[in-house]
Amino acid sequence: MTGLLLADKPAGLTSHDVVDRARAALGEKKSGHAGTLDPQATGLLVIAFGDATRWLPYLPSDKRYLATVRFGIETVTEDIWGKEISRRDASGLSEADIRKALESLVSEKTQVPPMVSALKHKGKPLYQYARQGIEIERKARPLEVFEIKVLAVRPGEADFEIHCGTGTYVRTLCAKAGRKLNVGGCMAALRRTAVGPFRLEDACPLEGMDASRLLGPDKALAHLKEFKVSPGAEKFLGQGRDLAMEPGDYDAAETWRLNSADGRLLGLGSPKEGAGGWAMHPGRVFPRA
Repeated sequence: MTGLLLADKPAGLTSHDVVDRARAALGEKKSGHAGTLDPQATGLLVIAFGDATRWLPYLPSDKRYLATVRFGIETVTEDIWGKEISRRDASGLSEADIRKALESLVSEKTQVPPMVSALKHKGKPLYQYARQGIEIERKARPLEVFEIKVLAVRPGEADFEIHCGTGTYVRTLCAKAGRKLNVGGCMAALRRTAVGPFRLEDACPLEGMDASRLLGPDKALAHLKEFKVSPGAEKFLGQGRDLAMEPGDYDAAETWRLNSADGRLLGLGSPKEGAGGWAMHPGRVFPRA
């Protein structure tokens, strides 16, 4: 069984819990997912089954979220569910100041991952060290925030939509906005609405997970350009041989779908320029179904 399942994760379950339930519902053990959601977060979880686990590195990694930030409260986890460490009066914040603080986060280029996260140090998630009261030094990592839209402002809190790159901790951004306003802040709600081209409105609830909802490669990898492999050239893929391309201007950094004449996904590859012109180099070849 091969394909992607779009699931709507409810609050209170880990991403692993949801994957376990999907495995049971579909009867397929080989699985993986495209990006962890915290237990209290909700929304889109992209789960891969069977050989589709090999597609995961090639899926778009940008994500969209709806989030709520609450000002005046700081916690050890940077979200409302963690132990409170400080509280300040945020009633005097103006809507203009709140909007400015949140919208300014687009200019952030690096981010230090929080201690309470699944990022690993010496094979163990950071949150396990945090539970033991151990602080691990973390290096700042590159951060991409493409857009932030403030949707609503209420006394002491605000709702916003964020479009960001992979590895972004929205709760850390909420805490940063609170520090910019000198009152502190934490995330009070988070819902993932998109992963690349995949949308929450196309996801299924836990009770609706079944094989009929799987996305095949034609939809799961539709964002990749297609290279048609002739029947006579299919045998060359397993040998790692390059396939001739029509003359043109290609990008060697792009990944393409290598499809058979009848539309089967044979593998993934990238254009390669040589003395004889451009050729398609197979980077990953999938077994014939």
